[in-house]
Amino acid sequence: MQDFGMKGLNMRSKKIYACFLYLLAGLYLSGCITVTPKEDPVKKDMNSLRQEITAQQQRLVHLEEAVKKDVAVLGKETEAQKKKIETTDETYQKERAGINASIDRVREDMAFLSGRLGEIESGTRKTGEDLGTLREKTADKKELEGRLNSMQGQLAGLEGRLASLSEKVAALEQMKSPPAAKEASIEPDKQETRPQKPDELYDEAIRFIKEKDYSNAIEKFTRFLSLFPGHDRAANAQYWIGEIYYAQKDYERAVLEFNEVVQKYPKSAKVPAALLKQGMAFNELGNKKEARLIMERIIDKYPKADEAGRAKKILKGMK
Repeated sequence: MQDFGMKGLNMRSKKIYACFLYLLAGLYLSGCITVTPKEDPVKKDMNSLRQEITAQQQRLVHLEEAVKKDVAVLGKETEAQKKKIETTDETYQKERAGINASIDRVREDMAFLSGRLGEIESGTRKTGEDLGTLREKTADKKELEGRLNSMQGQLAGLEGRLASLSEKVAALEQMKSPPAAKEASIEPDKQETRPQKPDELYDEAIRFIKEKDYSNAIEKFTRFLSLFPGHDRAANAQYWIGEIYYAQKDYERAVLEFNEVVQKYPKSAKVPAALLKQGMAFNELGNKKEARLIMERIIDKYPKADEAGRAKKILKGMK
């Protein structure tokens, strides 16, 4: 009897449990009960990393765009600065060329006046000249000395301007070309000689003239003409070679050197001056006929040049 009761109880329990399972199944199927799966921590970390990578990529894109804009602006500013430097450099170079030309003209005038003073001083020492002639030469001498002193002042001013301008040009050159890295030290006898710039070589020759070191001056001018035959100061260099020989009273060689100016640089502004000194050299050699022809040629071909006025005075003195 007791066993029968236990069996009946078990049967009821099983029925109740089965009913409970059916009820749960019905609720789950109807959506009243949901089961949330447990999130995978590795998958969560991967998703977080993907999001961070995406954010970093977006930042990188923004940075690249900002850098491109900055580079574009900097490029424009650099180009503008470069053009400004080039324009300024060109202006300085033109101004320096003008100053150099002025200096050459003043030096030539001074050389001519010095020659005339020498002729006057030599003439006043000769005997047999009347008092009127001596007085005239003395007056000419004073006038020439005054002009010579004035030109020396002009020359000093021009050289000062040239020095200042050369400093500005050097500063621009440094701006245009960044300083090169220091090279390893090389023994002096193994170092290559830096090629001279044309203006440096020309100015060095002029310095030798000032020091009356005529042989070195001729060597530098000759080297200048050999290295830079088409330079705009080539005619001046050739002219100065003639001037040196004239100053040394080597009139025959002076005639030949001045003729080089006329033949090689026929369109140069130095031609009238070269012809004048060539005529004066002929006159010193006693070739009055050739000297007169050259003076007449200057007056006829270059009537507005200063040399034409000088040629007229020389012709007047030759009669």
